Amino acid sequence: MEAVKEIYTYLFRQRWPAWIGGISMGFIVALMFVWGSPWGVTNGIIIWGDNLLKPILYPDAEVQSPVWQFIALVNWAFLWGALASAMLGGDFRISIPSFREFILGAFGGSLMGVGAFLAFGCTVGAFLVGFGALSASAITMMIGLGIGAYIGLRIYMWLLTRGWGAPGKIIEVPLKLQVFIGAVLLILAVLAIVFVHRKVSTYSPPLGLGSIQVAAGSLIFFGVLLGIINQRTRFCFVRAFREPFMTGEGDMTRAAALALIIAAVFGVIVKFSPFAGIVEIQDVQDLLAIEMTAPPTVKGMMVAPSFPIGSLIGGIIFGIGMTLAGGCSVGSMWRAGEGSLKNVTAILFYALGGSLFAFFYRKIEPFLLQTFSFIYEPLKATSATGKKVFLPGAVGLEWAVVLLLAFALAWMLFATWNEKTMKFTL
Repeated sequence: MEAVKEIYTYLFRQRWPAWIGGISMGFIVALMFVWGSPWGVTNGIIIWGDNLLKPILYPDAEVQSPVWQFIALVNWAFLWGALASAMLGGDFRISIPSFREFILGAFGGSLMGVGAFLAFGCTVGAFLVGFGALSASAITMMIGLGIGAYIGLRIYMWLLTRGWGAPGKIIEVPLKLQVFIGAVLLILAVLAIVFVHRKVSTYSPPLGLGSIQVAAGSLIFFGVLLGIINQRTRFCFVRAFREPFMTGEGDMTRAAALALIIAAVFGVIVKFSPFAGIVEIQDVQDLLAIEMTAPPTVKGMMVAPSFPIGSLIGGIIFGIGMTLAGGCSVGSMWRAGEGSLKNVTAILFYALGGSLFAFFYRKIEPFLLQTFSFIYEPLKATSATGKKVFLPGAVGLEWAVVLLLAFALAWMLFATWNEKTMKFTL
């Protein structure tokens, strides 16, 4: 019994270091590539918004399931894992923000939805997974996020001088009740992983995904695992971009840069080694319990058609939004799992704002392409957000790896240098 208590204390009563979150995120994202179901967060959240707004926007059309669409399912499992982890760790409390903080959550969440739609993803799908996909848009997304986080922090600090940021109310939950609920949630998660045999389609042609039927239990496993790890390590990209400017602390920046490096290295292995196309092997499909009717475009998988316009502009908008909301996509989800109603509000408006913007954007995109043809034609853009640029195809594999690792290492070194000098800390 003492051994069980020691393991429980080590896993859930102590905070895990940020670097564990970085390594885990990079590795798991790469593993999900092999599974044929890369995680992107945003598509699943916007589908939640599509369902909420269906009576208004799509009264006569079918929308994808808010549960069984593969990214939506991983998102739900992430929330499940984060909630279970928070309960087991005694971290859950209902946090009711002030009215002004609610407004910031709603406004920031809406900006995240808009920015993520333009960039074809958020800090996970367009940035972290983009590094793993060896996509040029990941670099412009990184630049945009940095600019946006700085602007967002400036705005938030200005608001603080005008009475915003007042603390709200906290409703505590007894520790023993938290641990009991957390244990039940964890047991239910294991049962779902083992016994949910339903197949979920990963079909998404714009991102190079083939028509693969993946076992829902495997996606629940990935989601729950990511939720637990992110909550225990408090891994969050908004902290990675914001803290060097706000407090000077660089731990989360180094962890995020480590995730980028791991994702990029494994991306090369997945796309350019004998592992490329591994999911097309029947024995592998049998082992992973997947069915394939159309193979993925392995080298083009998750290369977003958003270079350079959508990823840069979307990154700036998303960066502002996540800073005001107090969490990126994954940060908002694990904070929601801890009971933060500001972050619950941010996710809700992320869904609504992204869905509403997507609806109107699709209607005006032809106008944008025609009006700004003098920009799009030289770029050979395939959409108003830009085009797909697979870095190894554009500059060669060696230079692609050098570019991606250089940006990640430069970010890591900047955070370490600034931590010592405080040169860029506001």
